[in-house]
Amino acid sequence: MLNSRKQRRILQNPALQGVLFAVAWLLVTNVTIYFIYLRSVEAVKGEIRDGLLRNVSMAATTLDGDTHNKFTAETQPNDPVYLNFIARMEMIRRASSDVRYMYTNTSKNGKIYFVANGAPQDDNDNDGFPDVAPQLMDPYPDAGNALKETLRTNKPTVSKEPYTDIWGTFYSAYAPFKDSKGNVVGTLGMDLELRTLQQRLKPIGVAAQRAAFTSGILAVLFGVAVWFFRSRNGILEIKGTRAKKRLQSMQVERHQEKMATANQLEAVAQRVVQLPKEASDHYAAALLRYASARKGAPLGRSENFDPLQLIRTCLPAAVPFEVSPLLPSLVFGDPKELRDILHSLCFSPFSNTALGSLALVSLGVEDEQLTTLHVLITLRFQGSRSTTISGAQMMDQKEYSRHVFDEDSLLFATSCEQVRALNGTLTHSDQGDSTEQVVLSLPYEKFREAE
Repeated sequence: MLNSRKQRRILQNPALQGVLFAVAWLLVTNVTIYFIYLRSVEAVKGEIRDGLLRNVSMAATTLDGDTHNKFTAETQPNDPVYLNFIARMEMIRRASSDVRYMYTNTSKNGKIYFVANGAPQDDNDNDGFPDVAPQLMDPYPDAGNALKETLRTNKPTVSKEPYTDIWGTFYSAYAPFKDSKGNVVGTLGMDLELRTLQQRLKPIGVAAQRAAFTSGILAVLFGVAVWFFRSRNGILEIKGTRAKKRLQSMQVERHQEKMATANQLEAVAQRVVQLPKEASDHYAAALLRYASARKGAPLGRSENFDPLQLIRTCLPAAVPFEVSPLLPSLVFGDPKELRDILHSLCFSPFSNTALGSLALVSLGVEDEQLTTLHVLITLRFQGSRSTTISGAQMMDQKEYSRHVFDEDSLLFATSCEQVRALNGTLTHSDQGDSTEQVVLSLPYEKFREAE
């Protein structure tokens, strides 16, 4: 099972698919080109054979069979009649395109002999001199099948493939010729040089090579195209899968959000039922403040106020302060929201008294612009840990379900939402040695003139 899956993954590789397509294309096209080449070569050979067979058959009709029948082993090579017969054959040979040798043969007692042969010879033995032509009544022991077939059947015959003997390699064709009485007295042979065949086959070979080269280029291009489109499709499939997963994730998140909302409503209902009348009223008011903060609704109105004075009035006089000289005396904003935020951070929700662990308050400025700035408030708590501050994890978990049924958490969550609504930041860190630090940064306009 694992091997089959691995094989499927390998076969689905775009690069491998491109290579396989290129190889398949090369195989199919080159096999096709090869068979076309073979058929073309065979067609050219057939044309050459047919032409040679027509030529030798026509030339045979011009020979004088009665004169040829007089030539015997006793005929002298310089016999005028013999020389005249050879001269006429030579004229026919020269008039025939690419015919290298032209000669006559006869058969006696099952053996084949040369009779007339006057064509100039090549130097096949490479001795630097033309070879001696076969003489009158010289035997022809290595005669080809085509010649034997003509002598046997008295019908014109051409060799199917080039035939090689001591005089070279040729296409040979043979035709019988007769005397005045209609008797076959010999055969006329023509040997065609392969130069004609090679000349005819050369453009076919060049065309086949070009076709194979073009096929190779197309194979590479098609292989690359297959790789590109398969890779693109693979990317699209991956993107589609990711989009599907994101949709599923969103659906899961929506479901979780619905469940969280349901849990919150359930917790609120249970909490309201459990609390006495006065406490439930206080709890409902806290819920309303939390809901308004979540919606980003303003809880007060903006005005010019002294941030240092407001913060001092919010906290006991015993709490030490560190104030930056850059802190302006007046800023424009909502002092009530700042007071509420500080109150939820620094006071116990039950006793409404300042947390004893509040050890230091630092005031500063950051990100000051031409008309705006951020008031930076650092609250340091030391000693016993505050449950309000320990709930700082909720700054990054707005859907934390415990917001709504724990008063401590609810007040802190409300502060976080107020900070977000003001486009501020609220961060919490554990400094070690039972020390916690909350940094509050809120944006304000600088002093605004009365309209």
